Amino acid sequence: MKNILKIFLLDVKRISSNVVALVFIMGLSVLPSLYAWFNILSNWDPYGPDATSRMQIAVCSDDMGAEIESVKVNIGDSVVEGLKANTTIGWVFTDTTEEALAGVNDGEYYAALIIPETFTKDMMGFLNGDVTHGEIDYYENEKKNAIAPKITAKAQQAVKEQVNATFVSTLTESMVEFGNVMSASEEQTGVSLLDALLEQLNELNRELSIYITMLDSFINIINSASSLLNTTQVMLPNLDSVVDNGQSTVNTLEGALIAADGSARAAARLLTVSMDTIDQSLTSLSGAVSSHLSMIKSGIQGPETIAQYATIAEGLQHSIDINSTLSSLGGVVSDDVKKRITDEYNYVENTFATLTSDLKAIATTGAKTEQDIVNLSIKIQGEIDNCRAAVKALRDDYTYNVQPRIDTMMDDMRVSMIGAADVLNSIDGNFSDVAVVLQQYKDTMEDGNGSLQDSRNMAVDMKNKLDEYIKHILSLSTDEQYQEIMDMLRTDPNLIGSFISSPVSIETVEVYPIENYGSAMAPFYTILAIWVGALILVAIMHVKVEPDEKLKNVKHYQAYFGRYLMFYIVGQLQTLLIVLGDFFFIGIQCKSPFLFWFACSFISFVFTLMMYSLTVAFGNVGEAIAVVIMVLQVAGAGGTFPIEVLPEVYQKLYIFLPFTHGLKAMKECVAGMYGMDYWISLLWLSVFAGVSLLIGLVLAIPCRRLNEKIEESKAKTGIML
Repeated sequence: MKNILKIFLLDVKRISSNVVALVFIMGLSVLPSLYAWFNILSNWDPYGPDATSRMQIAVCSDDMGAEIESVKVNIGDSVVEGLKANTTIGWVFTDTTEEALAGVNDGEYYAALIIPETFTKDMMGFLNGDVTHGEIDYYENEKKNAIAPKITAKAQQAVKEQVNATFVSTLTESMVEFGNVMSASEEQTGVSLLDALLEQLNELNRELSIYITMLDSFINIINSASSLLNTTQVMLPNLDSVVDNGQSTVNTLEGALIAADGSARAAARLLTVSMDTIDQSLTSLSGAVSSHLSMIKSGIQGPETIAQYATIAEGLQHSIDINSTLSSLGGVVSDDVKKRITDEYNYVENTFATLTSDLKAIATTGAKTEQDIVNLSIKIQGEIDNCRAAVKALRDDYTYNVQPRIDTMMDDMRVSMIGAADVLNSIDGNFSDVAVVLQQYKDTMEDGNGSLQDSRNMAVDMKNKLDEYIKHILSLSTDEQYQEIMDMLRTDPNLIGSFISSPVSIETVEVYPIENYGSAMAPFYTILAIWVGALILVAIMHVKVEPDEKLKNVKHYQAYFGRYLMFYIVGQLQTLLIVLGDFFFIGIQCKSPFLFWFACSFISFVFTLMMYSLTVAFGNVGEAIAVVIMVLQVAGAGGTFPIEVLPEVYQKLYIFLPFTHGLKAMKECVAGMYGMDYWISLLWLSVFAGVSLLIGLVLAIPCRRLNEKIEESKAKTGIML
């Protein structure tokens, strides 16, 4: 024990009496802390908005937009406007695609987002049944920095999510607004959307019923036509005689019609001449009656002499027989014309009757005063004029309305008879071709009847299914879920749009929260700095105790522990400075500062002991082994990446690396303790301390001679320490 203290005190005395040595010790104490602090500061918040906003990503929109129902839509412009409000990335909006890509190629930009010309058209293509995913071209420069693409990839994903969320939100808001319009329409008109749908389905059902009825009628018509064709086919052999008889009959009718035409035209002319004669007779009667009344007035003749004119007037009345003529015309003259002529004829008869009565009255009355005769004369003359006017009107109506109809009817009948005769005369009496055609028609109608029957069956099936749908919709109107959906459609469109675009919101419950990335990385860079400090110590300070007159009978273990005390003290100074800088200069988060220092102190003890032992046992080879172990730990201790994502070899070595357990103990202090993990990790580190002691105290003895030969070989080179 005395030799151990003597070696330590002798080392302290030599250092304290040498200014250069003191400077070196101070440098060895400070240098590891600088390594830790600078690395922690550089990783303080690399993924925060303040840091990522300095990373420039170019954005260019070539989107031409699209026109939907006369409304201009440009989703590309909406994306650009959204990115302008996003400050997490240093967006640079270029005028052209070429400018953006040139910036990516020359390293000015880390990446570029290019919105193509058809972006809006592709996004809205689903409205026309063309479902095409909108694509945004993303260019990234992976050469510029290894981590940058990972950060910019998050920006890429953020843009995609923003576009999708905005698109879905907009569609949903439009749908809900439409639902609100429907609800408002329901409130105003009292007709719900479901009722309107039912009305349309019922209308379709009625149309199907009409369609089925029409098909039934067509089927019946075809069946009747088939029966008629069958009958026609039976009658075809007898048609020759029928045609011959028809020709004879038509010829006979044609002769009779010619005779009847002459008779009709003669009767019409006779009636017209009769009415002309009556008009002339009335003119003569007017003059004669006037003359006799003058003679009666003068006393030359008596009143009874006028009776002959009454007889003449009565004869003229009976000479007009228009009723028999009208009844013989049948449907040639319309009912309106018949009625008008009949009324005119009745007026003529009544006027003649009045005239006859007045004339007879003069003849039978006897002596009259002069004034009475004058009055009668005026009345009779008026009645004669009325008779003439009525007869003239009757004649004109008959001439211009009845006579042309008779002429036209007779002409039409003659033309029809001539046509019928021509048709019958053109028939050659051979109906064999007709029979073949009728059979073809019959076959066609039978095929058509089958098709119509199939169509009817399909229509009936469709109607039955439609009836089922109507029943389901009727039951839906009372369904609670339907009412809930309708209530939802009546809510705020923005609220529904926001929910549909992001239906799941994740609430992060931080377990062992850490304020920033720098605090999370502090254990790794701190433990790495402690290892580097220990490594520098064995590289600069000698582990071998040189012979001294003050040291007698120094054994191996005494030299081992005596020299190690200086390594331990310097290692603790390094660790203390690193920890104090972490707390007060950097300001890392630490839930248990004292335990953090204690863990670092214990780690420093283990690391200095390990590298001191390796160097004592193997010399420069031991230092190289320490460097190799450090490299393995930097990559495989899970300090930067989760161990699960590392190659399998690191996953197998993970448990055997000192960093693994040292990091775990330090993280317990930074983020919070869990059970006995802190002490278990320190216990694991104690195992490495025991192994180090075994190497330095036991394994070093047989390796001493080998180390001496290595040192001799190095000295011979003249360039190696």
